[in-house]
Amino acid sequence: MKNESGNSFKFKGIAAGAKQLVSDFLPLCPHQVISHQLISRESVSVTGFFFDKEEGISTDIQHQDILYIVHKGSAKITVQKKPLILGEGECIFVPSGYAHSIDAESALWLIQISAGDMPEKDTESRGSAMEKKDYIKNIEKAQIKVLSDLVGYHAGKVSSLTLIQRDIFTTTVMAMDKGTGVGPHICEGDAMVIALDGEGDVMIGDEHHTIKKGECIVMPADIPHAVRGENHQFKMLLIVSKPEIN
Repeated sequence: MKNESGNSFKFKGIAAGAKQLVSDFLPLCPHQVISHQLISRESVSVTGFFFDKEEGISTDIQHQDILYIVHKGSAKITVQKKPLILGEGECIFVPSGYAHSIDAESALWLIQISAGDMPEKDTESRGSAMEKKDYIKNIEKAQIKVLSDLVGYHAGKVSSLTLIQRDIFTTTVMAMDKGTGVGPHICEGDAMVIALDGEGDVMIGDEHHTIKKGECIVMPADIPHAVRGENHQFKMLLIVSKPEIN
């Protein structure tokens, strides 16, 4: 599947190299649910949602593993008939085959990351697909977690925890102690940084950006870039989407 530019790995509808709030591309619309698909590929996708208060999605069963991240607001996510309340910065891993629903307790901005192979059409194959290995790892199932708490700060070090690792798509939570960082380097895919804690310094080519909690930025493919916690500790969610391997 390819977007308007012919590159399936590009983040759609968000300007590369421009700092912005996650809510900038998810407008507040009374009594509505708004979705914006940033990445849509055969086995992985990233979608942002806005739900007005008391709006939601009814009970459903998905064929992919899903990581829900509350960016802003409050959500009731019911998993296997167990209601859980998630607040800003919290996340939950819902494995494939788990019945779940979403209800907005307040105006809600939510990010959904889905990963997993498409099941076969017949019932028998679909059942076996539900029993496959986890495509989202290193996080407990159906339990609320604070995303930024998945990794800790360590003096003079950069730490990271991989949640999704595929040839064409990775999702990683990273923590950088003050004065540490990654880069500069060139990546063959687009990379989105979502700030979770502290303050980070992002270099894209010759341009410098300071990014804080609630903000995001896309670092384009094939342009040298670096991310550092130059003057502050910094935590981020890093989503990298790469071209298909020929």
